[in-house]
Amino acid sequence: MDGLLKVPEVVINIASFLPTTDYLSFQQVNKQVHDSVLQGENDSKYWSLKLTRMGLQMVRSHDTEDSKLLNDNDNEDPIAIFEVYKSFTSQESKKIFAKFYHCYNSFAKKLYNNNLANFFPNSYSNDPLKQIKTLNFIKRYNLSNRNDLKTYSKIDTNFNILREIFINSVLKEMELNYQSNDLVTVARFIKVLLVSNEENNAIEFFKSKADLPPSLTVLPSNDELFLREQPQRGEDSKSTDIINPETLDKLLDPLRDFLNEKIKLADILFQEEFPVILQLVESFIQDVLLDILSNILSNYSGFLKSNDKDSKANYECLPQLYFTFIKKFGTELNDSVNAGSTFRKVAHEFLDLYLEPFVVNYLNQTTRVFESLISSQLVNYDIQFQDKEREQNEKIYNSLKDQTDTTSTNNNDSSNSHSTTIISATTPEAEPKLKTPPQSVHSTNNISDDKLDFLSSFTKIFKFSNNENQKLKQQLQLAYNLNLISNNLQNIKSLISLDLCYKILHETSEKTDEIYRFHTMENLLPLIKLRCQEIFKILITQLNKNHVKPAFEKAIMLLQKYNPNELEQIEIKFDSLSPGNSRVEPLVQFTELINIGDIILQMISIFYKNELIPKKIIDKNKDFLNDVIQSKKNFETSIDDFVAEGLNIGINKLMDEISFVFKTLQLPDDYNPPPPSTNSPIRDIKPTKCAIRVVELLSNHCFLLTGATDKGTIDVYQQEIGERFFNEIVKHLKKSFISTEGAIWLICDLNYFYDFIANKLKQKNVVPYFVGLKSIGQLYIISGKDSKELGKLISDLGKFNGIFTQEEIYEFVQRRSDWVRVRKDVEKVMYGLGIRDCCIM
Repeated sequence: MDGLLKVPEVVINIASFLPTTDYLSFQQVNKQVHDSVLQGENDSKYWSLKLTRMGLQMVRSHDTEDSKLLNDNDNEDPIAIFEVYKSFTSQESKKIFAKFYHCYNSFAKKLYNNNLANFFPNSYSNDPLKQIKTLNFIKRYNLSNRNDLKTYSKIDTNFNILREIFINSVLKEMELNYQSNDLVTVARFIKVLLVSNEENNAIEFFKSKADLPPSLTVLPSNDELFLREQPQRGEDSKSTDIINPETLDKLLDPLRDFLNEKIKLADILFQEEFPVILQLVESFIQDVLLDILSNILSNYSGFLKSNDKDSKANYECLPQLYFTFIKKFGTELNDSVNAGSTFRKVAHEFLDLYLEPFVVNYLNQTTRVFESLISSQLVNYDIQFQDKEREQNEKIYNSLKDQTDTTSTNNNDSSNSHSTTIISATTPEAEPKLKTPPQSVHSTNNISDDKLDFLSSFTKIFKFSNNENQKLKQQLQLAYNLNLISNNLQNIKSLISLDLCYKILHETSEKTDEIYRFHTMENLLPLIKLRCQEIFKILITQLNKNHVKPAFEKAIMLLQKYNPNELEQIEIKFDSLSPGNSRVEPLVQFTELINIGDIILQMISIFYKNELIPKKIIDKNKDFLNDVIQSKKNFETSIDDFVAEGLNIGINKLMDEISFVFKTLQLPDDYNPPPPSTNSPIRDIKPTKCAIRVVELLSNHCFLLTGATDKGTIDVYQQEIGERFFNEIVKHLKKSFISTEGAIWLICDLNYFYDFIANKLKQKNVVPYFVGLKSIGQLYIISGKDSKELGKLISDLGKFNGIFTQEEIYEFVQRRSDWVRVRKDVEKVMYGLGIRDCCIM
């Protein structure tokens, strides 16, 4: 043995496995061991290793303050010592370990001997926090014994037994104090658990006190929860709630209050020591709110189905639920010391995280539902419009029927007086079988067939010759058709409902706002913008496809069919075909439609600029190829094209009316009066009735677009009317006979036309035409005796403002009533030739 002790490596190796007391005894074995081996560096290594096992850090040197602290504090506080000594130098290791030994060796000894009774000193008996801290430090101190596994294991085993007994007693005390509502004491025990790293026990205890009563999650009945008469979008009602807000509050308010109570409880028990409330809120969202949300969506689907509605539209109530959840379980939650200053923000983020799949489903569903809603409204309006038109057509039908019955009776009496064979209209056998008026305007064939049955029945009442029968049929057909066209023209402005378009636009705005409210969910922002764009595109597409386009197409068809001159062909006059009723102005009606179309475009443009651009749903600088922008442009172009086509047809009809007025009101003696006699009244020198009527027509039509569309379109429209009116005058003059005596009234008319164009229409491009027309009057005012002067006038093209060629002027002058007499002299001046100048080769 003495030989082994002379080998330093053996001595050091043996010493490293010895407990503290044995090591100190081993140092005293002999002088050589004490002085040569277990002193200095080797001794420091032994104590340093114990300290490092306890978690202290070895450093090269301490400052003056730390060294002084080591020398001044011989009696250390066991609870504070680990805070005082966190590091050591090799030279100080033995002295520092001695302080820990003094504090904890007595506890370690009791554990080693399994002496657990009265384990803590009396000063700790009523302070579980000091007790658990002491236990924690004992465990740490015992780590210094790991070089002696037997000692370490025995102390550790008994320590675990003591600790388990201690934790169980803490849990029992917590429960007892909670039941007696001594939350302050419970909070002290919670802190004990946290200090002992028993967070799970602390959390489980808190969760056991945060169990939700099952009664709070029972949903109301569908009749209580859902609004049976849900407010329609676009109405004055500010609310678009699907779920009864009062019922929803009654369901969610107790849940919010329950959560707020637990927030308050967490603040008392945990304060800011350990963040349990965030876990509770997350679990509450997962286990309670998502279940409630899913059940409400499922119940709403059944509610829709039971009310014959689209059960797949159940997610339409999601926005109301989402934002109510955000309000109740975000905004209205109490402040939480335990969760920190960002508590509400984190709660909001939790809600977004777990509600995101539901929001995605809503966003994917809502465009389909919205399109169906818009389409059904437009289709319903079309059905109502057609029903109204059917009723009006029925009235026309019945009016003609009543009047034909009266006509048949009169003709019956007249025929009796002339001994004509008659089939009595009053006998059942002879009574015409008139079908009931058509039930739906969806079937044009039904109307046509019914009309023909009516006509056939009517003409069978009398025995007419075949020619008379056919003529009567034609007259009745013409009267019926004119009435329908006249009525439909009056309805042109009703083809588009401005109120409905405004309502749909308002609904689009509300739906866009509803979708965009989710923009705080940054993950969904691209999808949100896409769905908002789709909503706008649905608005454009539906308005164009199911309302505006069909309206303009029908209006244009009606304009094409309109022929005011047909009225004059009707020999059988009915009350409904009086001139005041049938003389509709198609341009007036079509202009109303243009005005409505322009207002719709303006509303869409305002919505686009005020809603989509500021919210960056559309970036006009980056998204210029976006199909939404293209849809908007195509819609605008479509209306422009319809307007141009309709105006062109309307102008055609206006010119037809002007032509008709020229033919019917322009009397032959207006410009070619008979020779005056002694009994002839003196005729006023003023525009003819025909000219006054023509200008009246122009006045009524030229300014229809003012305020209805842009100035460029108005200018093109007015210029077109002016130019085509000029052509109508030219055609009219080339068909008239004008005497020198009647020329004064022609000049009055031409001046009257010029005054309207120059001073009222004020289209500079058209005025020169009418300046040229005024000059045409001079062709007729020159006396036939001055035929040479007439020839010179014809040759001077400058006199006619460059508007007419010499050939055209020649055509005009041929309309002189004395042309045969003055022709020779005029042509000689024009061409410089006479009959003598011609020879036959």
